[in-house]
Amino acid sequence: MAISTTVIPISDVKMGILGESDGANFGVGIDTTGADGTAYRQLPVLQATKPTFNITRESRLLSGRGTVKNAADTVITAKGGTVTCPFDFIATPELLLQHLVMVTQTYNADGSDVYTVEVDGSNNNTQIGGSISSGLPHSVNLAYYPKAAEGIKVTGCVVSDLNLSGDLGTNGGNLSISGNYFSGFANPISTGSCLEQTFDGTWVEPDAGVFFNLGSLSTKQLAVDGNDQDMILKSFNLNIANGVNRVGSNTNGDAEAYAFPEYTVTGDITLKYDGEFSLSAADNVLQSFLDGNTGTLALKFGDGTVSSVSEMNILAEVQYTADPTQDISENGIFWTIPFECVQNSSTEALKISLFSDTAIAAM
Repeated sequence: MAISTTVIPISDVKMGILGESDGANFGVGIDTTGADGTAYRQLPVLQATKPTFNITRESRLLSGRGTVKNAADTVITAKGGTVTCPFDFIATPELLLQHLVMVTQTYNADGSDVYTVEVDGSNNNTQIGGSISSGLPHSVNLAYYPKAAEGIKVTGCVVSDLNLSGDLGTNGGNLSISGNYFSGFANPISTGSCLEQTFDGTWVEPDAGVFFNLGSLSTKQLAVDGNDQDMILKSFNLNIANGVNRVGSNTNGDAEAYAFPEYTVTGDITLKYDGEFSLSAADNVLQSFLDGNTGTLALKFGDGTVSSVSEMNILAEVQYTADPTQDISENGIFWTIPFECVQNSSTEALKISLFSDTAIAAM
């Protein structure tokens, strides 16, 4: 057979997601015909990454079968497996909201087009399974599409970990999100469910030019020992993880539910070393770390009202987790302060409010 000279550019490969339908059970394919005409929401990734099927393969040297493994003794099964897939792109309002809900498994609608996502130890789901209502649990079909009849569909995807990253020197100062999709539906049944897919619907393109830029931060404050101190911010990172695991196994070997045993939020901020953040008696961040004090980090994109696109408020209760380190550049000395977010009495460990003109259940 002659070789093929066809080369598929990586830029031709598309990735998209679409929330699994209200009233249906999570993990169900939205269109299982093999020619999926659904309008997926395209992900604005620089490079599409193929999902990884974490299935069981065990080659064994059985007693009495000689000194070389026999092909017939290899065990391969997709039952009980998982699927993972990384992502990384500049955040747009709708995609950021959807990924926040996929990792925290909760949200509140606070008026017209304003949604709040919290990590608070009580509202976040500890498990998901069964039918979907009002976009919760929020699981999606994930599409990886290099060419017709060669696409991959993964059902029951949630986000296991999500990182929000903002840096004035990266992506033009626009906020980016990265992390990993997770699925407990790893049995790749040809054509009808997962492999050999054609995605011939008209996909929804990401919002053009609508981002969260660090230059639009109206509030950059860190409350240290009760003092709200404004800061000159260089960058920040915020990572949310839920420890998702698959639970049970149906007749196909797919998960019957997921468990979220622990929600953790960690991160760091890099800010200018000056009189507001120093080693003096009044504003000693190192001493505050050693004392185990809890501070409040406030970052507000826009005027703080969250009334239009590209507006978002981030509030976090933080405890420093290590001694601040120096970040030295031509712009002077900056400090990088690592932290974790913690529940503080009745205050949420993390609260993010943002504007989106698309409802969760419609994503």
